[in-house]
Amino acid sequence: MRAKADTDLVRRQNRHIVLETLRLHGPMARVDVGKITGLSPASVTSIAHQLIAENALLELEDDTARDPSQRGRPAVRLGLNPKAALVIALKISIDGLEIALAQFDGEIIARKTYPMATYDMPAQLFGTTAISTVLSFLRDNRLSATDIARIGIATQGLADSRLGVIAWSPAFKVRSIPVTGPLESELGVPCSLANDANMIAEGLMARDRYTYTGTAAVVFVGYGVGMGLIIDGAVYHGATGAAAEFGHMNHVPGGAKCRCGRAGCLEAYAADYGILRSYNDIVDDDAPLSSRVDPLVMQALENAARSGDAKALLAYQKAGRAIGFGLARLIALLNPDRIVLSGPGTRALDLIEPTLRAAIDEGVVAELRQNVKIETLPIDTDMIITGTIDAALRHLDFEIFASGRVHNTVSLWENVN
Repeated sequence: MRAKADTDLVRRQNRHIVLETLRLHGPMARVDVGKITGLSPASVTSIAHQLIAENALLELEDDTARDPSQRGRPAVRLGLNPKAALVIALKISIDGLEIALAQFDGEIIARKTYPMATYDMPAQLFGTTAISTVLSFLRDNRLSATDIARIGIATQGLADSRLGVIAWSPAFKVRSIPVTGPLESELGVPCSLANDANMIAEGLMARDRYTYTGTAAVVFVGYGVGMGLIIDGAVYHGATGAAAEFGHMNHVPGGAKCRCGRAGCLEAYAADYGILRSYNDIVDDDAPLSSRVDPLVMQALENAARSGDAKALLAYQKAGRAIGFGLARLIALLNPDRIVLSGPGTRALDLIEPTLRAAIDEGVVAELRQNVKIETLPIDTDMIITGTIDAALRHLDFEIFASGRVHNTVSLWENVN
């Protein structure tokens, strides 16, 4: 019995390796799959045959690789079957819900943002509202819930992944908001909930897993301050999915009020609402803005700082100092290979970087900080949706397709807009 269990485990692992390789590298010939994975030609052929029969893979003719002077069939590549499954990504933010629909190969084929007055919404009402919004989205794309294999949900704030509950988020006044339970019960689709910064880390892994094989931190700066941690090449979520709440580490004991309700959090100085409060000389004890800050307001403030407005520049310098000291603690604790800055707040990197780096220098010894690479994602890169989709698809890869528990997974969704 043990031998059979071991054989089944190896079979599942090998199937998963093939799927992961094609997801990372795109379509390729069987021989190239073998070179990358280390699997024998016979194993690759057998696994490919099984996954093609289960509609997870397709054989693709590669006319571009064939010499026109040669006779015979074109080279054949293996590729993920886009129609093997559909997944949905939901992004919950202040006053809005964004929905994206993706194929099994990761391509987003439909996407829409729905304005939603989340802040004053009762906890039990959000699930009902999200369900009706998802159903409307599906109808618009001539689909039903039965066409969807999995829903991944990313939220601002503290997500309890085990319970599927938003423990706290700046998008809501209330706490303990059920999310996955209501959606799964009504739609009949498996759901998962995660912090949005963790999903940025998942997105980076999807885009360039070989760069992030060590330890890295992904810092989001914008409407809030968050972090996703990659440790030994895997995103670290913690016991409940709440790991790396970077923005809610204390920066100034008893300092400025944060949206989370506590005083002195790093976010209260470095998020957009914190920078705006510093500029407007709002006292620390006053409650922060609960609504979304207009991006045009922040852009005007950045321009003022670059044009010599000393007050505006000081607000950004405070933000850089707060982030820098937070990163110094992280470097001292985890010794990361790299730190990746992301989010709309990086548009003001030129304003915050000098004090950010000075705070790192002040906060941690040179021997620990000197080898850390600090990078910035392009401002228009939305890794939250990308990461949420990738996490959902990789779950399907391992739990469904690699297990061989697939019969006919091709959805009837040819009429998707």
